[in-house]
Amino acid sequence: MKKLFLLSCVLLFVSFSFDYSSAQSVAKSVCKSETKNNNDNKEYLKFLYDYMPLSDRADYDTSFFKAQVKTAIQARQTFRWGKQIPEEIFKHFVLVYRVNNENLDTARMVMFNALRERFAKIEKETGKQLSMYDAALEVNHWCHEHMNYRASDGRTSSPLASMKTSWGRCGEESTFAVTTLRAACIPARQCYTPRWAHTDDNHAWVEVWIDGTWYYMGACEPEPKLNMAWFTAPAKRAMMVNATVFGRYSGKEEVNFTHPLYSKINLLPNYAPVKRLRIRVVENTGINKGSRRQAEMRAVKNAEVSFGLYNYAEYYPLAKIKTDNEGFACLITGYGDLVIWAAKGDKYAQKQAFAADTLVTVEIKKIDKKEYESSMMLTPPRELPIDIIDPELERGNNRRLAYEDSLRNAYVATFADSAYIEKEVKYFNAGLLTYEHDPKHPASHPEIAEYDAGIRYLLKKSYGNYKEVRDLIHFGSKQGVDILKMVYDKDLRDLNSDVIMDHLRAAKAFDTQDKISEYILNPRIQLEMITPWRSFLQKYFSTQAAYFKRNPANVSAWINNNVRLNNSDNYYGVPISPEGVIKIKEADMKSMEILFVAICRSFGIEARYEWATGKAQYRTAPETSWKYADIKGLTSKTKKKVRQIDEQNNCTLVVENDKNNSIKPEYYSRFTIQKLVDGAFKTLDYEYDPKFKKFPETLNLSAGYYRLVAGGRNSNGAVQVSEKYFVLKPNITKTVIVTLPKIKEEVKSMGVADLRLIGLKDSVSANKPTAVAVIDGKEPSRHLIVDYEKSKEEFVKSGIKMIFIKVDNENAGDKTIKGQSVGNTLIGTANVKFLGNYPILVLLKPDGTIVYLSQGYKISSQEEILKVAEQLAAE
Repeated sequence: MKKLFLLSCVLLFVSFSFDYSSAQSVAKSVCKSETKNNNDNKEYLKFLYDYMPLSDRADYDTSFFKAQVKTAIQARQTFRWGKQIPEEIFKHFVLVYRVNNENLDTARMVMFNALRERFAKIEKETGKQLSMYDAALEVNHWCHEHMNYRASDGRTSSPLASMKTSWGRCGEESTFAVTTLRAACIPARQCYTPRWAHTDDNHAWVEVWIDGTWYYMGACEPEPKLNMAWFTAPAKRAMMVNATVFGRYSGKEEVNFTHPLYSKINLLPNYAPVKRLRIRVVENTGINKGSRRQAEMRAVKNAEVSFGLYNYAEYYPLAKIKTDNEGFACLITGYGDLVIWAAKGDKYAQKQAFAADTLVTVEIKKIDKKEYESSMMLTPPRELPIDIIDPELERGNNRRLAYEDSLRNAYVATFADSAYIEKEVKYFNAGLLTYEHDPKHPASHPEIAEYDAGIRYLLKKSYGNYKEVRDLIHFGSKQGVDILKMVYDKDLRDLNSDVIMDHLRAAKAFDTQDKISEYILNPRIQLEMITPWRSFLQKYFSTQAAYFKRNPANVSAWINNNVRLNNSDNYYGVPISPEGVIKIKEADMKSMEILFVAICRSFGIEARYEWATGKAQYRTAPETSWKYADIKGLTSKTKKKVRQIDEQNNCTLVVENDKNNSIKPEYYSRFTIQKLVDGAFKTLDYEYDPKFKKFPETLNLSAGYYRLVAGGRNSNGAVQVSEKYFVLKPNITKTVIVTLPKIKEEVKSMGVADLRLIGLKDSVSANKPTAVAVIDGKEPSRHLIVDYEKSKEEFVKSGIKMIFIKVDNENAGDKTIKGQSVGNTLIGTANVKFLGNYPILVLLKPDGTIVYLSQGYKISSQEEILKVAEQLAAE
């Protein structure tokens, strides 16, 4: 066992020290290689083209997909388990090049070569054939060597970009792991709980097909066995786990949604207790009899039913299902509460479905858009115990993980350090002073200090992509720094300097080089892949530049007359590049909005993607107001409404914070504002907009019917929700107050811990409660640390001390005094069962009395600590 572990360590090092610059050359060599399987090539290539989303057809050429097919076939022939994979499983879960909404790259080719060498060395040294099961575990260790968890924005990096950075969020980790598994001819799919029921946020992981059975694993989070992960416990409380399957799939899984190009399958029965929830939608078709109306309910077919789960202060749709001829819509889900929204035409209704319900009848009717308030309590599924991992297996796995961390950290150490960054700052200053200023009087140019700070930030945030950022600063000088400061942090980690330089050169054609306006120079529009669209559009529309500049509405007119709207076939939601839309003359609405902004910016017209409404806007001068673009795909009636939005966008909403709120409400965490649009309430998106940093906040919105949803969770995950419905009218200022629901926790003694025994006697506060968090190195513990940093100011104000204790999995001798023994003692004192998950978070009175305890994955548990402490102070 020890010999195998040491051998694996050597192989880990060999596979990690891989030249990232060789990735493209590997791909090219695969494209040039010949294969004897021409028939398979044609069949599989046709399969990909028959079902691929619009974005892939628009933005990638045939040679890319041919290389994917060739490498998939090569992997099937190389790895012995390839021959036992059924054709349907191979096509849907090995051959397919896309996992979710990531940018595509040549990762399959790179990973195939790396894993082929790795497996061969393991088998040579051990003298044993690697089973498919063990190969899947080994792949996940390879992934962990190259990538670890850290939160990031909603754009999903390509696998090689994630590898270059060495970290990413769970969606990027699972994309990376699935791509790697498929490169080794191990069928894999990304599983996704779109929202948790017991806490805010979501999670993505991986399922692998081994000898006819699907198993789960945490992506880039290796465990000693499959079907073992930190999320096993929270998944037992999930209300939905799903996966998107490319193509027409006829598996045994429950299907939530079927489209000619793909399907959404329901995997929740693999993880949690489930029920079949039936929603029956009816309407009153009764007749008037004198002064009375006699009710007569009729089933409504083809109504859309949204199964909403409260999360991040909105009712996230776990699924949207049309009713059948009998008015029924059914969903396999868990034993928790949902908020049902049913709609057809101009009739709607909302109703709570309780955990015990299996049939709920919803009567839809025309909404009386009145102003009122309502509230409800929503309960998640209960906690369930899980199997505890064998301590001996865990210790061996943790030793290996630590070694893999050291390999990854050695790679991270090659990124730009402080010495390198200061060298680049001096280089920049020398060039700036030599060519743009008098070098004898640098102090007379204070903007240099600002640029120096910008360069330090940009190089530090670029991680493994620092050479691309450096090159852009070298060649772009001041404007190179300016344009880099406009893009998102993730762009710094995967941008191509040639692409950004193309934008700088093209911008000069319309005298925009002196306009440091993010609405003209910025190559980032929404969450699309940054491409050299500016020079392409200037060339394509070379004879129409004056026409567009004279009236930007002409841009939307061109789109309306030339690009066909197709919202259904771009099913992964990947924005199509402006060049791609022009190429295929077909796009989803979001991609059209991006194209509008790109055309405007290409010709020096200020334009932006307005996040709150998801619409493109332009303005003809900085002092003028923003106007919405009238984009294609809308009926003449709806177009009229869009033009009317410009006229009615003078509604003012002032949002105030209730003075009785104990914490400052965060948008998309504790409250949201939603507008009724086309039969459903749509949340205004301010995630990428610096709104609500302070209160009161003033918003300029269009007229319509709105609601403010606010919520607060208790320690069991149940949430108290309040709704405020209101109307915005033109030229009238409306004020709405964010009042967070009061959640009163029952504060009671759960036992008195021996602080001296666990080494905390001298650490707890003498007259205030103390929070103690026992953490490991996995994602939930890292979440807790991040959440605490956000709430640190509130902890200081409340006088609550937070103590973090790292778990010591060696469990040897005196080392346990600051490790597992602390968590074990606290749980034992509270007389609760250990659920097998960290972090363990407790609140102690000065004498050691435990008044709060939580285990495992939970977002914003620090808020629960603050609430309990507040109640203690009141008592």
